[in-house]
Amino acid sequence: MSKRKARAVEIVAKGLVEKVSESKFLVKSESRDKWYEVEWQQKRWVCSCPDFSKRGRACKHIYAVMYWQFVQNVAVSCEKLTHPSCPNCGGFEVVKCGLRRNKFGPVQRYLCKNCGKKFTDRTEFRGMRKSALAVAAALDLYFKGLSLRQISHHLKNTTGIAVSHITIRNWVKKYVKMIDSFLTNLKLPNSERWHADETVVRVEDRHILIWTLLDSESRMILATYISKYRGVDEALNLLKKGKEVVGKSPDEIVTDGLKSYGKAVSVFDGETIHVQSSLRKGLNNRIERLFRDMKLKSKISGFRSEDGVKVFADGYRIYHNFIKPHQSLNDKTPAEIAGLVEGELSWLDLIRRSAKR
Repeated sequence: MSKRKARAVEIVAKGLVEKVSESKFLVKSESRDKWYEVEWQQKRWVCSCPDFSKRGRACKHIYAVMYWQFVQNVAVSCEKLTHPSCPNCGGFEVVKCGLRRNKFGPVQRYLCKNCGKKFTDRTEFRGMRKSALAVAAALDLYFKGLSLRQISHHLKNTTGIAVSHITIRNWVKKYVKMIDSFLTNLKLPNSERWHADETVVRVEDRHILIWTLLDSESRMILATYISKYRGVDEALNLLKKGKEVVGKSPDEIVTDGLKSYGKAVSVFDGETIHVQSSLRKGLNNRIERLFRDMKLKSKISGFRSEDGVKVFADGYRIYHNFIKPHQSLNDKTPAEIAGLVEGELSWLDLIRRSAKR
């Protein structure tokens, strides 16, 4: 993490950011009694501080505003986590019912008014020293774009929970695999058109490809595949995974000009029309927009292995499909549009459902 980004985290922790409007913020100087204006202008943030005027690039005050927005977004998720759904009946008529103490400290107990069952917020977190709230908030922050060290700093400053970035990485790995294993049993929806594309992420001194298949109507990520090469076999594996989770072939599949797709489409036995799109045609814009968001978050993650890329791709697919509301879908998730779930889900909801299954 750069020095400017580290200072930005400290600025937010000290409460030196004030919101004026959706496009304008005030950030107080740490060294003097002065406030700098950070404003959204011409599709970028600009700041009135000398550092931004000299460099023309993001300063610590701009990073502070961006981090402040991340914190506000996750605050809503954290508030929902404080009153979880009942693990027995799934109901939300839940009230606090005292504390239970163990060697790691107090644990909140809850009472479900629907079925009368008492439970704790750590029901599916046996063996974990930290609360369910901390684990779920860490996953939410990670896939919203914060680095592991930023999450560690955030948890310590906002909740008093001290946890290392290595522990947070282990949380992400463990619970992404757990949820993904549960969701594997779901049959995903099928629209008339799929979009397929691949993007490159850096792993130390080499590049890894994330292949992605997107449903055009619901915007659900149907499948992802990790590889080192752009060959026919890799494209074929992606399409096979999509056909397996959906159960049938699409009427049409849109790809870029990569020749591997043309040969791989044969997996659909002539049932599917292959449409090749160039940047000029813009037929693959939906998946390109998805990749812009994915690439931004992947740069912050800093992968060290191919397995790390796979965990990120699987977790991002879960986050995109079940947790993140999409403006283009009237602030609903792709899973809601597809009829797989009712209402918004949190990471804690998904962990509970997968553990119960």
